[in-house]
Amino acid sequence: MEREFDFIVVGGGSAGCALAARLSGEPTVSVLLIEAGPDVSPWQVRMPLAVDFLLTSTAYNWAFESEVEEGLGGRVMSHPRGRVIGGSSAINGMVYTRGNPQDYDEWRDEHGCSGWGYADVLPYFMRMECAKTGDDRYRGRKGPLRVTRPAPKNPLNAAFLEAGRAIGYPISDDSNGPQHEGFAVAEQTIIDGQRNSSAAAFLNADVRSRPNLTISPKTLVEKIVFEGRRAVGVRCQTPAGAKVFKSRREIVLSAGGVGSPHILKLSGIGPAEELQSHGIPVVHDAQGVGANLQDHLDLPIQYSCKQPVSLKRATEWPRKAFVGINWFLFKGGVAASNQFEVSAYIRSRAGISKPNLKFEFFPLSISHSNFKPHPQEAFQVHCTVETSYSRGVLRLRSANPAEAPLMQFNYLSDERDMQTFREGVGLVRELIASRPFDAFRGAEIEPGEAVKSKEALDEWIRLRATTAFHISSTCAMGRSDDPNAVVGPDLKVHGVEGLRVADASIMPVVVTSNLNASAMMIGERAADFCLGRSQLSPSNEPYWVNPKWETSQR
Repeated sequence: MEREFDFIVVGGGSAGCALAARLSGEPTVSVLLIEAGPDVSPWQVRMPLAVDFLLTSTAYNWAFESEVEEGLGGRVMSHPRGRVIGGSSAINGMVYTRGNPQDYDEWRDEHGCSGWGYADVLPYFMRMECAKTGDDRYRGRKGPLRVTRPAPKNPLNAAFLEAGRAIGYPISDDSNGPQHEGFAVAEQTIIDGQRNSSAAAFLNADVRSRPNLTISPKTLVEKIVFEGRRAVGVRCQTPAGAKVFKSRREIVLSAGGVGSPHILKLSGIGPAEELQSHGIPVVHDAQGVGANLQDHLDLPIQYSCKQPVSLKRATEWPRKAFVGINWFLFKGGVAASNQFEVSAYIRSRAGISKPNLKFEFFPLSISHSNFKPHPQEAFQVHCTVETSYSRGVLRLRSANPAEAPLMQFNYLSDERDMQTFREGVGLVRELIASRPFDAFRGAEIEPGEAVKSKEALDEWIRLRATTAFHISSTCAMGRSDDPNAVVGPDLKVHGVEGLRVADASIMPVVVTSNLNASAMMIGERAADFCLGRSQLSPSNEPYWVNPKWETSQR
């Protein structure tokens, strides 16, 4: 393998695949894409309903764990992250959602991220998309990432949407368009019954055949190599042994909310005292590296169903066999969808201008004790706190690159997060108690009708809340005079040269949604920064804010 490249991209995940594809689209530059995991796409990755296997297996998954979380009753939280070309987009739930437009305006106005407002990022979302629905002013038609909108057939999905309408919530024709708030059909990164990961979308056969793009899978980056304060290469362990790859222009970390700060610290960029305690020479004392750790917490609220319309029978023999056969032969049927086909972004109380909760409907219910479907017909609503105030920190466990870092999320350490969960449980109960669910609603399984008091509800929340798999913000973007900012609005790492970060770790505050779409958008923008191209012209299209937000919850 060639040892010197113009650009080295570390991490072949959501952002890294987009970035490598766009960089290598310039034929005058050479690009190396490094990924710690394999370059494969087995059926478990391609089948949408095989997510459970991917999240619990270590074949394509880093399988990180948090430290003991006091706010979760002393539990340790499992944190799957993709370790394969495609990264977490190869093992995620395939939900395509950009976030609320106000998220990006807040980055710009409150966190010093000049040029990152909604008007600035919208053209990049559009450039990467190939969407068949929605308004042309907001949706892309010619990008590499094909996005689909399912036609939900399960009557429980229809009941969910109608229940939202019946109790006064807004309905959005396109939650990725001008109106994020409300009940809507949920878009997917699924094409022709198969997962459309960032690798499938951006690294197709034509891109892979480019002579200026080299992909190095099963390659663990140990550290960035510096000459003075300039990043000039990366030291790696490859299947052929230890190697150093040199960069003529820039290195871009796209290793995600865990990998990017970990590599920075191993390379001497981070809090000086922490680095010195592990015998790592300090290149730049950067207190913000690994700080500001954020995630979304999720609660599945579960109900038995009075009619046999859930997915329960599809999980049992012999129908389970037919589900698999249908997918393997025709890429159709139940297994061709993630089954998260309807969702809602809502505000839990008046006085909040953008949604702080997401409801995601799933026409099956899973036991907390063994992660298997409940023995009776059942369904669940995932209640996710989207605006989280609790903050954690990622620290080195050792100077060994193969040893996972320590992650302390401090979940529910901020009372405002617990308050939002309490409100969310009440709003889910109101939703399911509405007329459209009369024909289906059975007993409440979790938390159970007896769990009503504040004390009982808080205890249940601490025992049942789980990650929504949205680790972010550990290399936060901000002004150079902000001691907690790791990168500037051009994604260059403060204090050094020749090094950028481009992935979900640069979010100053996590977006109000899943992270796959926004991570790919960050990769798109990073390519233009690296190549010195003018940014796409801002698109000053208006977006919808509930006109009653100051006085009404819906």
